[in-house]
Amino acid sequence: MSWKNVLFHPEEDTAMTPDEIRGKIAEFRYKKTTTEIIQNSQKLDKHGEVFVECTASILSNFKMTRSGPFKGVGVTSDKKITGREILLQCWDEIGDDVLAIRNSIRHSGHNRDRYLLELSDADRGELVAQIWEMTKRLLSITMSESSYGLVGASKILFAVLPEIVLPVDNQQWKALFKTVDLGDVIHRMTDDIKQWEDITQHKLNEVDRFHKLTTLPSVYNVMTMDAKSKLNH
Repeated sequence: MSWKNVLFHPEEDTAMTPDEIRGKIAEFRYKKTTTEIIQNSQKLDKHGEVFVECTASILSNFKMTRSGPFKGVGVTSDKKITGREILLQCWDEIGDDVLAIRNSIRHSGHNRDRYLLELSDADRGELVAQIWEMTKRLLSITMSESSYGLVGASKILFAVLPEIVLPVDNQQWKALFKTVDLGDVIHRMTDDIKQWEDITQHKLNEVDRFHKLTTLPSVYNVMTMDAKSKLNH
């Protein structure tokens, strides 16, 4: 299966309708967590407290904390974060860059939810290169004996930059996108969304009628999860 089929029916190469995508959003089990990190990551603090909260939420909900480097990370019933140390290591590694990107988004004049598409090609290229460099710096923390760390790194970045980054799991890396470069994934996602919007004349970030999943990657993530479920069929 090609990455292009995320927003298109592979058999007839036709674009999925907004109603079809809404149906997938309605069934998406990570909707509540994703909605919360979109809201909570709008403003980050220099000490990394919001970063810790958002990353702990994503990692635990996506079942990344049962084993491996993030074992023990979680959010208790009274909202306390466990396993903070490794999350703060990640913040020390990329925190300055995350804050700079967040500040740039805030002052860009672009719509946050459509930020990737509203950037010029040159600016997007620079941003994607920066995200990939940040990803590589995270790998020294997220890598384990059984994993290259790409899954954890993409989820951490999505947790605080959900208008830019797509969380990618192992099967998606290997069989859907067929790359180990998160920059490639972001470029492919952007191209796919552009093509879908050109054909349907709808904005992907506005498909969710309840305005919960409002960023382009958050909606696209729903469809990559659906595409992954069809890989073995």
